Amino acid sequence: MRCANSAFKSAPRRLLAKVRGLELREMQPAEEGCGFGGTFSVKFAELSGAMARTKIESILRTGARTVVSLDPSCLMQIQGVLSRSGSSLRTLHLAEVLASR
Repeated sequence: MRCANSAFKSAPRRLLAKVRGLELREMQPAEEGCGFGGTFSVKFAELSGAMARTKIESILRTGARTVVSLDPSCLMQIQGVLSRSGSSLRTLHLAEVLASR
């Protein structure tokens, strides 16, 4: 899902930019969905899995060690696929990042 509200998109990035020691590496395309979407992942499991794998390929191209998001369902979807593949990448909610700094 794409968000037309640029403030919604830019605010988390501005917060992350202020975290000392954090290097923001934007995935491309960042706005593409993770494939979870509530019942979408149940009704269309194959498509959901393919979307998650595409998202993870984008993440891996950044070279990042941690994925940060505001969406708990996307974090759950991404972490599930990463865990099943044996990846050491971890996922964090933006609030967890801010709280730990």
